Amino acid sequence: MVEVLHLTALVPATVGLCCAVGDRPGSARSVVPAASMLIAMIAMAAGWPVLPPLLWAGVLLVLGVVTAAGIRMRLGTEAPPAHERQMHAHRALGLVLGAGLLLISSAAHAGGSSPAAHSGHTAGGLLATAILAGAAGYLAFTVWLVARSVRRRVALVGMVEASAMGLMTVLMALVPLA
Repeated sequence: MVEVLHLTALVPATVGLCCAVGDRPGSARSVVPAASMLIAMIAMAAGWPVLPPLLWAGVLLVLGVVTAAGIRMRLGTEAPPAHERQMHAHRALGLVLGAGLLLISSAAHAGGSSPAAHSGHTAGGLLATAILAGAAGYLAFTVWLVARSVRRRVALVGMVEASAMGLMTVLMALVPLA
């Protein structure tokens, strides 16, 4: 079941990367994080020992922070449209959550006795609970962002990217529970 979830999560990750490539105005800012997330997910699904999960999570976390810092730096200059700022925030949050989900997924299935596999009585269980709650919040943000985008008739590529990222996060959140 876990392998099926891993492989299924690759589909929306690939769609998200394609949308990031199609998003010409900020392609480098969008493509690098999306490609990194997809590569990390492929590595985890295929069991490639290129980098351990902790390093993949570190890469995703750094990219999420850099993406968030880019939002902050651009606020001082000519302000981009609200949808663009919200998409950058969505990407940054997705990277940070992806890092956490990657860690708790690998910990939960590395062995039956890992801290993330236990109930909320341990620090690992509390962290897993917090990350899964963050994933639920991220899903709510995704639904709001897509609904708002539809109402404002924003380009389809942004709505598809946000939807793909939300679906990928939901599938990744199911892995530690499986």
